[in-house]
Parts: sequence; structure tokens; C-alpha cells
Amino acid sequence: MNRSRWALGGAGVAAVAVAMAGPMPLAVAHGGEGSSVHRVVTEGLDNPRQITWTSDGGSLVVAEAGRGGDQCSEVGCMGKTGALTLIDEPHSGSPGIATQVEGFVSSAAPDGSFAIGSNGADSLQSVEEGFIVAGTPLGGQPPVDGALLVAFPAAPDEGFPDSEIIAFANLQAAEEEQNPDGAQIESNPYAALFVDPTPKGDPGVDGYALVADAAANTVWKVEPDLSYQPPAEFNCFEDAATPPGYECFSVEITVFATYPTTANPDGSDDLDGPPEFVPTSLATDAHGNVYVGGLGSEIAGAASVVKYDSDGDEEARWGGFTAITGIAVDHKSLFVSQLFGSEAPLPEGETPQDEAPTTGTVPGQVVKLNESGEHGKRWAIDVPLPAGLASDGSHVYASVNSIAPAEGVADGPFGPVGGGAVWELDFSDAYEVEPVNASE
Repeated sequence: MNRSRWALGGAGVAAVAVAMAGPMPLAVAHGGEGSSVHRVVTEGLDNPRQITWTSDGGSLVVAEAGRGGDQCSEVGCMGKTGALTLIDEPHSGSPGIATQVEGFVSSAAPDGSFAIGSNGADSLQSVEEGFIVAGTPLGGQPPVDGALLVAFPAAPDEGFPDSEIIAFANLQAAEEEQNPDGAQIESNPYAALFVDPTPKGDPGVDGYALVADAAANTVWKVEPDLSYQPPAEFNCFEDAATPPGYECFSVEITVFATYPTTANPDGSDDLDGPPEFVPTSLATDAHGNVYVGGLGSEIAGAASVVKYDSDGDEEARWGGFTAITGIAVDHKSLFVSQLFGSEAPLPEGETPQDEAPTTGTVPGQVVKLNESGEHGKRWAIDVPLPAGLASDGSHVYASVNSIAPAEGVADGPFGPVGGGAVWELDFSDAYEVEPVNASE
């Protein structure tokens, strides 16, 4: 159960949307003790979320949740607008931008904001082997085919036929069967991470995937059974006209980590209970440790990052964050996206007038801290509504305006918001911040 007041990835997405009047310029971050120094790598993205690197480290993989579509209902407007985009050599003066595949199912507000769709993606062991995407495959109709982990080749045929898609993990079914948090049956994968436990061995032979499922309050571990041989009559991989389906694969979906829920027995939210973790982001380091960031029910100071070893045992935890939507690890530094900055706004109509945000500001913050100490100093820069983060050891990148379509939003809970984009960040003007005490 995702107990969050802004219904990130939930059915309340339409409630916070407003009509879009027209294209908007790229929004700048809100003022504060410091200012965000950045370089725009690319614009024109629809609700950009997780960003990761290709295995060769040369390109950024951007998961776009899309902008919904024309099929509208009380829970949003649906369309096949989700995509995966590659940014080649993002640090160069003229990076190459290419949409790898588009057409994933997306649901959003009427103005294209707050989309739910292909939120997470990662590359496999080699660029040639392709990518995994957490979301809904081309042509799928949620909730019947919702919450899948799918894979496709790095160079799909023109038009990307369904036969290119390998839908090998039904996350919705895993939630229905296992329901690790014991709460409402709901799946909304928000980040994906390919893990190769033996990087010096044969490429990808023993690899597996982790998926941060915000609605299930769980990180799933998806392991293929490489010994499985499908019956010959299935024609798996032999006939291009026969799309590979679940019967062509055997996978085991287990719980890597799950988090306690505060939901009531009837499925409603216990608003007086402690904040839920709500995993939204994944990262790994050179030693095979896994980092998981949580939304913390979007309550100020309630979000945290947990470091696990490769067996899923907790090693460290950093708290005092607010609404984490992206993390990255770089040597001994940990980078954390706070969607709203250190203070999460209340839903429209619930914020006291004297505490309302300044009109026209767009909140958001990326925090840097030393990963070696749980109580070390933290430094931040202002970044508008950030989500995914990625670092190559020298440069840090963020997906910004992550709840907006390519042209931005003319008006909304935060005023005008620029279009979805990826920025290269500069922490030279960062200012020191303190962890927020959620109990205060």
C-alpha cells in the first residue's frame, strides 16, 4: 500500500491535475540558501523518472512514464505514450538523443502530468543484449497486463513488433500470490536494476533483476531459471511470428526486501500510523551492495535510504529525507533526490495559508552526503521536482520536472512547471542542510 498524500503513482493522480494552457519554458528551481548550477542535457521528455547507465557507461538510459492519452476515466487518461530514451555521451556539448522504443501504456492527468507507466529501466549486461523495463508492455491493457518486467533487444526491428518483447516477470501476479506487506493487493513498479553477481564471468549468465514496487511496499528479486527448457511445440525463439510468452521462461520472483504497512484491515490508510517506506529507487555500488530509497509516505523527514549487502541483509541506513524519488552512488558519495525538497507540501486545500509555498515556486532538492558515515554533513542544491539520478564518478545527472510532460504544465499545485528534462548538476554552490526530524 502506497500511503502518500500526493498519490504518486496512485489513483488520485487526476485530482491534482489542471488544464494545460500551452507550452511552458523550462522551469528553474526555487530560491533558497543556494542556487542550482546546472547544464541542460536534453529537454522534451514526458514524465522522466529513473535514469541509469548502459553497461559500457557511455549512455544514459531514461525511463519516460509517458503523458497518458485520450482514453479518459475518473482515474486518469490512458494512452501508449511511455518510452525509453538513450542519451549518448551526455557530458559532451552535443549529446546524441535517441528514443529506443515507445508505446508503453501510460496513465496520466488530462494535462499529461503525474503519469503512471514505464517508470523504471536498466540495461542488461551488454548494450547488444538490450534493456529491462518495469511497467506495461506495448499493447497491454492494465490492470490485466499491468505491472510487468519486460525485456527487449538493443536494436529492435522497425516498428518494434510485439514478438520482440519478452515479458518474463508478472509482478502483479507475484503481489496477488505473496502480498508481502499484507496490505491492499496493488503493484506499481517504480525502478528496475539489473544485477550481475559475477561481473568478471560470462556476461549476464547468472544475472537477476531487482524491482522497487512502490504500491506493494516491496523490492522484488526476479531470477530466471536458466536450466528450464520449454517444450519444442512452443516454438520459442524459432518462429518470429510466435511472440515469446510466459510459457517460454521459468522465473522465480521472491522478496529481496519488504517494509511494514500501516494500512487498516479494510485497505484504507491509517493516517495516524507511522509513515510507510514505499520503495521508489534503486542503485548499486562496485562491491555489489544494493541501495533502496523510499518515499516515506511523502511526510517531511520520514524517507530514508537503506544499504543492503548482496544477500539482502541491511548494513546501513540514512534517514531524515523527504519523498525520495531517486538515488545514485559514486565512490563514497550518496546522492538523493527529494521530490519536494526537505518539506513536502500538503494536498491542495489542506495547507494553512501562513504555511503555503511562495506562489510560482517549483520545489525540489538533490542532496549529497558522504556514504561512509551515517551522521556526516549533507549538501544540497535546488532542482525542480527531481526523480532519477546517475553518476559516472565525475558528473551527476538528474531527471527534472519529473511529474510533467514535455511541454510542461501551465498551472498546478506548484504553479507553472517546465517540461521533463535531464540536467547535469554542479554542486560547487551547494549549501549545507540537516536531516529533517519527522517526529517534530
